[in-house]
Amino acid sequence: MKEGVRLHMLFGLSWGEWASITTIIVFMAGVVSLLFKYIVFGSFQDDIKDLNRNFKTLNDNLREIRISITELDKRLNEHDRRLDRHHERIKDLQNKIWGGN
Repeated sequence: MKEGVRLHMLFGLSWGEWASITTIIVFMAGVVSLLFKYIVFGSFQDDIKDLNRNFKTLNDNLREIRISITELDKRLNEHDRRLDRHHERIKDLQNKIWGGN
């Protein structure tokens, strides 16, 4: 009967003992993994949330700046056209006053 028992043993431990050891190792690895996740990466999660909020704020600010630049560009174009018209009127007045110079 001892030979039948030996077939169910590895390194002096039975398969049930190996299953218990494996279960304990897997459980401990899970506990360490959870602790690592919440202790080490927990602080990073708040930082990542803050970073995402900052990126959103930055994108909103950039959108507003683009809109402002577009509006300023329109105003500049209008001023440029008005300046051209004034320049032409001044040239016409000079031509009338000084006779074509």
